[in-house]
Amino acid sequence: MKKVTGNARPIDLKQARDAAENVRIIDEWQDNSNRLTVLCSRLHQTLDLNAMLDIFAEELNQVVPFAALAYRRSRSGGDFGYLLGSGGPHHCCYNLSLRGQELGSLRLDRRDRFRDDELMFIEQAIGVLIQPLRNGWRYQEALESAMTDGLTGMGNRRALDETLDNHVEQARRYDQPLSLLLVDLDHFKQINDTLGHAAGDEILGLVGERIETQIRSCDQGFRYGGEEFAVVLPHTAQEAAHLVAERLRRAFREKPMQYAERALSITASIGVATLGGDDSVDDLLRAADSALYAAKNSGRDRVRIAGEGTEGVDNAVSL
Repeated sequence: MKKVTGNARPIDLKQARDAAENVRIIDEWQDNSNRLTVLCSRLHQTLDLNAMLDIFAEELNQVVPFAALAYRRSRSGGDFGYLLGSGGPHHCCYNLSLRGQELGSLRLDRRDRFRDDELMFIEQAIGVLIQPLRNGWRYQEALESAMTDGLTGMGNRRALDETLDNHVEQARRYDQPLSLLLVDLDHFKQINDTLGHAAGDEILGLVGERIETQIRSCDQGFRYGGEEFAVVLPHTAQEAAHLVAERLRRAFREKPMQYAERALSITASIGVATLGGDDSVDDLLRAADSALYAAKNSGRDRVRIAGEGTEGVDNAVSL
């Protein structure tokens, strides 16, 4: 065998290891960059907050495994929360904001401590998330504005229709009762004529607050139009709905509205309807409206139940 001669340099194992590590870091950086590109593309395909956070969690978990991801934002319209998985002893938390706008907080939990390179990637991923997240919140706020009554802060007619669609479907699927109240303020035109429409608008806001204080947390109140309001009562049969309606009627009758240092006596007529087996949303609304008409036609300051006669002075029940 021929002997090889020359100026061959001895192999430096440390340099070899460093070179291999550099190659690994470059490959990992390129892979992570691709992940961030995919994340950015997917996040911009939706404005739904839950879908957006699902995408973020899915893509992040492929690079930084975690046991739980929690997102929360508190605001005047109510808190929003998202939770995926269950926690662990180690966590990292981030307060999110963009150009001075607070966008909530994000927390990751797992059993093992997060490495520095993982924390760096999490921060890069959040940097990708933040702009779509703000867009999602703007979209959510626009939807809420379109479904909120400006005078009372309650849901409007559009919100009522969507809510009834959902509750009627659930009531049928799970064989649960569902009731609806339609509430009309008696002789409210006199308030507008006497105090002016600006005062009438402010009093409608007070009426909305009064309704909200008399219903359960699972119930939902809406401004149906003019001086008419609606209350959706899920999981509520006719007798219980009658009790709620009577409690609401008495809340108006027994406690005057305070406006500009004046005590205004306001009463309400209420129609009650309970979903029948084959009823549609329109059927339920028509039944409640007919009951409301019967309440007003029989003297006002009354509760009437759909399908019952209008004879007698009152349908009140003992509480």
